[in-house]
This record gives sequence, C-alpha cells and structure tokens, in this order.
Amino acid sequence: MHIADLHSHSKYSRATSGSMNIEEITRYAKMKGLDILGTGDFTHPIWLKELKEKLSDTGEIYEHNGINFVPSTEISLIYKHNGKGRRVHHIILAPNFSVVDQINEFLDKKGRRDYDGRPIFGFSSIELVDEMMRISKDIEIIPAHCLLPDEKVVCNPEIKPISEIQKGDKVLTHKGDHKNVLDTFVRPYNGKAYIIQPYYFSSGIKVTNEHPFLAIKTVKNCAFVGGLCKPNSTAKGKHKCTKQHYKNYKPSWIPAEDLKVNDVVLYPRIKKTVDAGQIKISDIIESKNYRISEHFIVPKTGRQDKSIKNIIKITPEFCRLAGYFLAEGYIIKKNNCIQFSFGQKEHEYIDDVTNLMKECVGIEISKKRERHGYELYFYSKILVELFGKLFYQYNKPKRAFSKRLPQWALYLPLEKQSEILRGWWRGDSGVSVSEILSEQMKIICLRLGIIPSIRKLLKEDFNKNSHTIGNRRILAKHDLITFERLSFHEDKFNLLEDPSMKKFKTKLHRRHGWVDENYIYIPINKIETFDYSGLVYNLEVEEDNSYVTHAATVHNCWTPWYGIFGSMSGFDSLKECFQEKTKYIHCVETGLSSDPPMNWRISALDDIVLTSNSDAHSPYPWRLGREANVFDFKEASYKNIINAIRTRKNFIYTIEVDPNYGKYHFDGHRSCNFSCNPKEAKKLNDICPKCGKKLITGVLNRVEQLADRDDGFVPKNSIPFKSIIPLSELVSAITGTDVFTKKVWEIYNRLIDRFGNEFNILLNTDLTELKKTVDEKLAELIIKNREGRLTIEPGYDGVYGKLVLKEEKGLRRFIK
Repeated sequence: MHIADLHSHSKYSRATSGSMNIEEITRYAKMKGLDILGTGDFTHPIWLKELKEKLSDTGEIYEHNGINFVPSTEISLIYKHNGKGRRVHHIILAPNFSVVDQINEFLDKKGRRDYDGRPIFGFSSIELVDEMMRISKDIEIIPAHCLLPDEKVVCNPEIKPISEIQKGDKVLTHKGDHKNVLDTFVRPYNGKAYIIQPYYFSSGIKVTNEHPFLAIKTVKNCAFVGGLCKPNSTAKGKHKCTKQHYKNYKPSWIPAEDLKVNDVVLYPRIKKTVDAGQIKISDIIESKNYRISEHFIVPKTGRQDKSIKNIIKITPEFCRLAGYFLAEGYIIKKNNCIQFSFGQKEHEYIDDVTNLMKECVGIEISKKRERHGYELYFYSKILVELFGKLFYQYNKPKRAFSKRLPQWALYLPLEKQSEILRGWWRGDSGVSVSEILSEQMKIICLRLGIIPSIRKLLKEDFNKNSHTIGNRRILAKHDLITFERLSFHEDKFNLLEDPSMKKFKTKLHRRHGWVDENYIYIPINKIETFDYSGLVYNLEVEEDNSYVTHAATVHNCWTPWYGIFGSMSGFDSLKECFQEKTKYIHCVETGLSSDPPMNWRISALDDIVLTSNSDAHSPYPWRLGREANVFDFKEASYKNIINAIRTRKNFIYTIEVDPNYGKYHFDGHRSCNFSCNPKEAKKLNDICPKCGKKLITGVLNRVEQLADRDDGFVPKNSIPFKSIIPLSELVSAITGTDVFTKKVWEIYNRLIDRFGNEFNILLNTDLTELKKTVDEKLAELIIKNREGRLTIEPGYDGVYGKLVLKEEKGLRRFIK
C-alpha cells in the first residue's frame, strides 16, 4: 500500500515556510506515513535545480532517503472566457525532468517563472491542455480548487508601492474603511497599459486594460451646459440644464479600457471619527529614561529639563501646533532641541507657535535667532523623543521626508483636523517632500470637503535644472509634492478667512468635480496608453474587494475562489472550461472545503476521479498529508500512479479532512463573526444580518448551486474515502495548547516512537494499545476521529473550522 500527497509547495512559493526543503519534507513525510510526494513548484528555476541535484532517478520514479517523488507544480491562469474573467489553478504532474524542461520551455514563451513557485500566466485552460498533450500524453493535469509595480496604495498607516504590500497589511477601500489584505498576486504582463489621469491628481494611475475602476459613465455633450453634465455645472449664458442627467448617474466597476475622458472616478471620504482626547507621554516614550510621577515627568540624566505634565490634551490648539511642526519644525536630538523656522514677515506665526508651545505642552521658548528669517529653540529631551515618535516614520531618520501624522489623527473630529491643515498650510503652503504626510493631508482635505490639486515634481526632473544658493548647487533627494490649489466645496471652519488661504476664495463657482457625503467625484482629464512588458500586481482585500491608490479607487481584478468550480471566477462545468479538451481531464482535486459526497451530487463528475491532496505550505504533520490518496500497487512508479488515477484500478481510497474544517465551507462574514449553511443563507437572501452586506459564498453553497442530485447519493464507480483530523490537532485539543508547542510535540513523538507513523495511529491502532501510551481521553478521541464521531464547527470566509470537544460538565473547548 502506498499513500501519496501529490500537491504541495516549496520554500520558493509565496506565504510558504522556509522549511519546505527536500530534507525537512522527507523527514516529516516519514512521520506522517507518506511514501509518495509531489515535488511541487518544478516551474521555479532554483527549486528545479535543487530537485535535480538531490533526487535520485530510479528509472520509474524519483527518490530521496526512502521517500518517492513525482515532479509536480501548480500554475494559475488568468484569462477571459465568454466575456467573464477567469482565474483557475491547475496541478501538473510530469513523468520525468526531461518532460519538465519541455513544459518550462513552453511556459517561458508565455511569461516569467522565477518570481514565485506558483506562477501566473495569461492563457486559457484549453491552450494549457493542448500544449501539455503535445509535449507528452503522460502529463496529468488536475484542476484545483493588475496594477504596475510602482503604483502606490493607501495603507494604514502609510502609502506603499503595491509591489511591497504583504498579506496582513491594511488598505483603504472604496467604502472609506481600512481592511486586511488577504493575499497578493503578481504575474508577468506584455501588452497595452493605461495611464488614467483625473483632474486634481495629475500623476494619475498606471494599470492594465482590464483593471476595474469605481467610476461613472457620464453624459459628456449636454447641450445646456456645453459639455459634461454634473451637479455643479455652470450654465452657458442664460440657459439652465433641465435634463439633469447627473441625477441618473450610478457608480459601477468599469475596466480601464472602457473609460473615456470626462467619465468620473470616485475617491472615498473617510467617515470614521474617533476623538483622541489626550496623550499620555509615559505611554509613548522610553519611560526608563525618566522619572514619572502621577502627573509629571522629568529626565533622569543629561540636561535637567523642568518637569512637564505627563498628559497633553489633544485640543484644536495642539492640532494647529502639530500642523506647524509638520511644516516648519524639526528636532535636533543631540541638543535635545525642537526648532521652528519662519520667514522674516511671519511674526504672527512666530507668536502663535510660541504661545502654543507654552499653552499645550508647557515649554517656554529658550532662544529666538534671526538668520535669513527666525529660528525658535525649545529645549526639552522629553518633547524631542515624544515628537520623534508622533510625527516621524518608525525606524527612519528624523528628516522632512519621513514626517507623518500619527494614525489616530486621521479620525479626529473635523474641527481639530481643520486646525492641523491650518497650521501646516501657514508653514509650508502645501509643499512637502514626505509622500506619507502629503497623502494624509489629502485625506484630511477630503474629509473637510476640500479637493486639493496635487502635482509631483520628480527629483530627477528637479535636478535637470540648476538650482543654487550662493555658490552651492541644490540637488533634490526626494520628490517634491505640491498642493497647488484647494477647491473648497465645504468650509465649516472658516479656513477661507485665514490669510494663508484667502486666495482660494473666488467669485467663480466652477469646479471640475463634486462632493457628497461618501465620495469626491473627479472627471478624467487625460487617458494615455503605452506598451508595457513586466510584472503587474493585484491584491485580494477582505470583504470590500477594493483598494485606493493615490489617484483612484480600483477593484480586485479577481475574487478569492480559484477552483475550477469557484463561485466567482470558476466555471459551472469541466466542459465549459476545457471544451473539446475535456477528454484529457481524468481527475479533479476536491480541496479542504469539500469531500467526495459533496462532489458525488454533481452527475457531470461521475466519470472523473476525485483526488485529495494537502496543498501544504509547511512540512509539519498537521499540514503535510492532511489529505492524501491511497494506492494498492506493488511498486511505486509514475506509470502506476497515473494508471490508478485514470482507471481507478488499485486506487483504494482517499484520506480527507472533514470539509467543515476548510476555510470556505459555510457562507459567512469573518468580520461579523457570523456564518450559516446554504439554506439559512437563502432565507437571508445572502445578506449578513449583522452588517447588511452580501455574505461570502462558501463551497457548500456552490455545490448546492451546481448539484443535480440529492445529498447522500453514491455513484456506482465511486472511490471510497476516510475522513480524519490530523493527530497534532487532536493532541492540541486535549491539552488546550497550540499544535506547535513543546507539550503537543512530546505526546506526538511518543506515539510516533511507539507506532511508527501518524496514519498507522489514526487508521489502524486499536484503543487498548493506544491507552498503554497516552491518556485515555486522547486515545478515545483518536477512535472517535477514525469513526467519524467528531463535531466540527464549520469554517467560513477564510476562517478554519474548529474541533468542538464536549466535556461532561457541558464545557466546550475549541481548537482552530
């Protein structure tokens, strides 16, 4: 008997453990009881080189230290079929490395393979099958379950190039909330790219042709206004627009290639408001360097500053001081000094800062020096450290390019934010070399109903010309970002009466865009195209499926289900996907969130063999081999494996985890902690009862949509299965500790030492023998697992299912 897990990944795949190397995979496979593994990722050049060096060719299969290996990989295909975007994953098994080299030679013509163990290509599943069959009829294909790299995305708490964003980062979405990035994607692209340049945000955004924008198709030739019909249109002459086409405008997700000049893109206004009432200094700075009493704080060593209050009230006045500092302030750590620099005529601002430092933080001015203007000196070791933590990026030099607001400042009440903007504008008139600070000030402007017109002068363009002070040439090290104009649609706090902003108070009411409670609406000024060859990037974002760039709001190119029957990006049948090439598809992979009985309800799969594999991203026994295939042929060989898959001969059964354990079994909302079965979801019209938004559709619901048989039907030629939960998780549940803890490993290793491997323990060892080695409760739990008597709370929306233990006293313990 042979147990095979044919789908896993190497350390060269994204979000995969660095321990996924041949030695560790082999070691843990022996513990698990596996003797045949898929290599995974043979498309990656470095991993393939390691495979060729470390695996021995027996003539029938590859081998390393007693474990057999089959060359395998997984690729992702992104393409359009019948007008619908498709994103499907396929596993490829190959008989030998000679065939692998031919496969990679073909893929090299389609794009790059070296950036990820699971590469992405832009051709169809039909072309894949056609080319694989041309290379070798022994290849087995198993169906399994973008922005350009420098484009910036608004994150929390910063703005990042999309190429640097990672899973777990938070990004601003089209609903004005910050949501988690669930996954990141990169693929090679060769073709036409678009620069969408709206009014106000002149740098625009570079995208591929299919990337969807939150936008409006507009009426561009309104006879009454002589052009774009919009809410604040200025009528020509005495004519007024009676049609009011704009009242029928509805935002939708529109691909870049379908956008036109004067269509309107939307940008969200963050509505969340949280009033941070005060700052406790001792919670922010390194308290070991200071003496702290209940109300005051003073340094222990060095310059003995006067004690200052430990609490700073976040008042509108403090917010204006913060704005001044972000514009004209800086710190000199070696002198324990905060300085401000103003022009010779800015006496009002000098007096204001002097008073605010005294009123808000309790520090008197130490020195005022005139030198091409005025420099104000405030000595305080405490405030130098505090301002360094509040107003500069972490782990970066305390310079102008690293200035930023603390994240809580983006949610302050509008009155306080208006004072931040007032102080910053008085100091710098909207000019900064800090990209993060500029983006934060833009967010504040939009919250205040102000649309800033922003221009970026690249440092390379600045340095092309000669800029001097005296005999010294000035060279830019950072791009210069300028708020050239402020277009006020609201002015609740009389900012236009401030002398620094009066120039924006005009009699004309022409506005390129308009504003409502949720968005600003900006017409597209220019669209350009260019040829691009390189990597492009995309994100999968929690719930809202969108993210905000510096110039527009865009959607995930594709949704999170990549299986052949995925609810959003997959197909309704194998024939729809592969058409006349379906005859070459002999099997499918069920995945963690479905099992054979769910697939048996679809009659179109009766002639298709169901395989099960782990898709492991780490070698540990609770991941590797959690799903597997059991064969009964004498010798392990590629020929015997493929023959079993294609004919069912010698294919005894599959090993499955309970589909409730999978991350997408039920419908639900992770953020609302709500899940339900398909019948309940139907009663709810697929709407979450907690937030009112559409539920994330689970695999069970997708089966209900495609099924043409009742639950419980078993086809005549079906391959049996056994459903078990990994041993580590059982031990974890009993001990109440995580699977990777020393306590769990100690019990696990004791069982392995006694009975050889995990599958022997889970499938064969009797209760009496188990009780001789481990606690009776664990022994009984192993038997319940084998007999299918465990209770699993179903997984949903990316959350794994939970094993539920019912104790005698009615207590319930859960393990993820």
